Amino acid sequence: MNFKDKVLIVTGASSGMGKSCCELLLENEAVVTGIDINDGTIEHKHYSHCKADVLEEKQIRKCISEIDSKYGHIDGLVNAAGIFGNNKPFYELTGEEWNKVISVNATGTFIVSKAVSPAMIREKHGKIVNISCIRSTIYKNNMADYAASKGAVASMTSAMALDLAPYNVQVNSVAPGFIYTGMTAASFDIPEVRAKSEALIPNGRLGMPKDIASVVLFLLSDMSDYVTGTMLFADGGYHIQK
Repeated sequence: MNFKDKVLIVTGASSGMGKSCCELLLENEAVVTGIDINDGTIEHKHYSHCKADVLEEKQIRKCISEIDSKYGHIDGLVNAAGIFGNNKPFYELTGEEWNKVISVNATGTFIVSKAVSPAMIREKHGKIVNISCIRSTIYKNNMADYAASKGAVASMTSAMALDLAPYNVQVNSVAPGFIYTGMTAASFDIPEVRAKSEALIPNGRLGMPKDIASVVLFLLSDMSDYVTGTMLFADGGYHIQK
C-alpha cells in the first residue's frame, strides 16, 4: 500500500483508534491532518492538527477548506470521533443524553463527510472510512443510544457510498469488537472482566487500536477500489461465535 504524498484526514485523532490510524498512516508516508476537540498528541513533520468539534459545521468547513487549499486534493477521510453511550436502559435515558450520543457518533460523521465530499467529487477520487461497531448489529442491555448511533453510521455508510459512487469515491465502515483503548482500559484492566471478554472472542484476545488501524488502511488504499458500501468486522471473530 503506497500512501506517499496522499492527503488524509482523521477525526478523533488525539486518542484511541483515531490516533492509531494517524500513526500508521504516517508510518506509511501519508500526509495527515487530525481533527479533534482536544489538542493534538502527535509530533511528526507530516502531521498537522485542527482543534475542532465535529458538530460545529463552520469549524469543520474552515478546517477542510484550509487542507484542500494547501494541498489541492484530499485523498481520504477516517471518521473515528465518537463517544460511548450512557449505560442505561432506554426508558431511563433523558432526551439530552440520547441526543448527545446520536449527535457525536452519527451527525458528526455526516458533517465531516459532507465537508470533505466536494473536494473528492471534484477530483473524482477518494475514500471515506467510518468507524461503526459490532453493537450496530449485535446488541446488549443498556446500549440503545450507542447501538442506534452506530447502526446509523453503518446505514449511512451504504447510502453515502451510493451517492458518491458516480464520482469514484468509495465509502466503507469498520465494526470494531472489544478494543483496548484509553476509554475502555478502566473496564478491561479488571482481570475478571478481561477474562470474560476474551472468552467470547474466538481469537482469544482483546483487539488493540492498531488492529483497527490496519483494516482502515486497507480501505483507504488502492487495494480496496472495488469495495464500497460495506462494513468489515474487526472483532477477532466475535460476530461468528455461537
